[in-house]
Amino acid sequence: MINPFPATESRAARAVLSLLALAVATAGTVWLVDLSGAVAGARAAQRHWHPQGYALIVFFLLAVPVGTLLHTPSAAAAGLSVRRAWATVGLLLGYGVLVAAAAWVVAPLAPAHVGGGRHDPSGLYPAWLVCVLLSVAVLACAGGLFVRPARRADPLDFRPPSARGRAASAARSDRAAEPRRRISGALFTTAVLGWVIGTPLLVLLLLNGLAGWAVG
Repeated sequence: MINPFPATESRAARAVLSLLALAVATAGTVWLVDLSGAVAGARAAQRHWHPQGYALIVFFLLAVPVGTLLHTPSAAAAGLSVRRAWATVGLLLGYGVLVAAAAWVVAPLAPAHVGGGRHDPSGLYPAWLVCVLLSVAVLACAGGLFVRPARRADPLDFRPPSARGRAASAARSDRAAEPRRRISGALFTTAVLGWVIGTPLLVLLLLNGLAGWAVG
């Protein structure tokens, strides 16, 4: 008899872990942001990156490893590649450092406080960081760094044993080759969309900042 419930339970458990990862990363960000007021170097960094930029960068650097860590046991039990996911974590932390460096360079072009006007350019800087950092961080909290297999065993496969053996051998070959040629499709899509939306915001921020410097 086929049990129809494991997939539902797996989705529910993944949702709980995702919410827990978001909560832990958010709490850690709030704590570190508060702590930065007592540390001269962190206080200077927060002032330079602006409060909203500093918080987004800290959240990213916490959320990526925390989210992956919380999803690792269930992913390992499901037969997903844990090593591959943690290699992606390392790449993303490097990516976060590069984005933080870029944010450090462009931060002086952005106002320190976000205004409320509809056409206020002060929101360009945090909006850019939301697109390129926050979207990926939320995906990591949802366990999106673990690559889901393209093929799953069919419990109702009534083909002859020889045909099933050939199909299983082909599937094993595909899985062996897959880690060398693909990252998570969800991560790739999220990153591309984040930069597609975020790049115009960054360009507008640069143009607005340079125009302000020219007028000033």
